[in-house]
Amino acid sequence: MKITEITTYPVFIPYEVPVGPYVGRPRTSRNDEQNAGTLGATALIVRIDSDEGITGWGEGTGSLSPEDIAAFGGADALNIEGALAIIHQAGIGTGPASGIEMALWDLQGKAAGLPVHTLLGGRVRDRAQFTACMGIKEPEESAQTARIYFERWGFTSIKTKAGHDAELDLAIAAAIVKEMGDQAQLRPDANAGYSEQIGVEQMQRMRDVGVTRFEDPVAREHLDALVQMRKEGTQILVNMGVAGPGSVADLLVAGAADALMPDTPAAGGLLPVQKVARVAEGFDVPCLMHCAHDLGLKTAAITHMAAATPNFSGPNDTCYHGLIDDVLTESLVFEGGCIAVPEGPGLGVVVAEEKLSQYAI
Repeated sequence: MKITEITTYPVFIPYEVPVGPYVGRPRTSRNDEQNAGTLGATALIVRIDSDEGITGWGEGTGSLSPEDIAAFGGADALNIEGALAIIHQAGIGTGPASGIEMALWDLQGKAAGLPVHTLLGGRVRDRAQFTACMGIKEPEESAQTARIYFERWGFTSIKTKAGHDAELDLAIAAAIVKEMGDQAQLRPDANAGYSEQIGVEQMQRMRDVGVTRFEDPVAREHLDALVQMRKEGTQILVNMGVAGPGSVADLLVAGAADALMPDTPAAGGLLPVQKVARVAEGFDVPCLMHCAHDLGLKTAAITHMAAATPNFSGPNDTCYHGLIDDVLTESLVFEGGCIAVPEGPGLGVVVAEEKLSQYAI
């Protein structure tokens, strides 16, 4: 089966409250207009057509040039490793590459009449658990939002942004822990915003208010600090700098992470992410998926990855619950903070092509 055409659709779908606007760690001051927050999800939807009339859909980031697309002319639609080789030779970035690779998995599944999780190795779980992501809000609003996340969607794992103002971060954490108690576990994400010294001290203060899981408190190069934080009682998750399987050796050998957080736009696709998980499995370190402000195609792909990869044993990131709509004919549904793994061929979801025009950018 040969690839005959690749078509791309850049789209944007807004968030609604309480997810949007999603404010991350400010680049300058908290009042900088540039830090107003992410207002929705931007994605590159990729359609791949084959000479047997089967179409696959994927979701990535960035863009593809006509030269990038031309590199796949006549390529084997059933050869994922071959496609990754073409991507490497053509110098295509991992963001758009992840959309191509995902579309090929969807196409292969449809050709075989099998869900992607079967192609990835077989299902070991029926539902994928998710962590509901929350931007930086004032402490009281953060606590109120956490309550909504739990009561409306059933999330028992919640992630907040942090890393710019240590005192505010601590106040937010204390407010959420007080509000949620043992109903939901909090995992702040500093995006490596703390220095080594402040990071070690901040983890102690976070433990004092009941936070024992933290993502990227300091830059991943500070392996000794990450190891110290773990020894002192904080579970450390690392996303920044995690790309393909060759990017995680230092973290794993040093014992600097309790979990790794790969992502398809950073790694270049589902197969590279699964390779990261396999490397981490050898060190008994689990993985979960990072959130790149995802639409339904990628969110569905995450459920297949979680279903087929034993080492994907934690709650994956999501902001999907905040979207006002999706590019799918039927949006995915959270129950108890989880999404049931689709059982249809390929990704098991259907793209509403009219929405690609509706939300085009």
